[in-house]
Amino acid sequence: MVDFSVLSAILKCLDTYMIKQGKKEINDIEANCELARVGLLTDSLPNPGKPLRELLVKLRDSNHLPQNIHQKYGAWYIKISSCIAKLPLVNQFQYC
Repeated sequence: MVDFSVLSAILKCLDTYMIKQGKKEINDIEANCELARVGLLTDSLPNPGKPLRELLVKLRDSNHLPQNIHQKYGAWYIKISSCIAKLPLVNQFQYC
């Protein structure tokens, strides 16, 4: 089971990192490197990014993966969470 307070701290840390770097999306290796630097998640030297990938697989399998994290062709990508729309901006049927 994943502790959601730890997940919240991880996402907040990664958002802060992306804002400082001026990026909108990072991969799992860069994310795990930053989390190891801060001290939230240790990194594996022979397999960089492996601890974060294992955490994301657990979240995906339990259907708790946040919207700003997706997997494409085996690689994980994390978008800044402020870029994710919470509600539709335009209701296309409002004038019908």
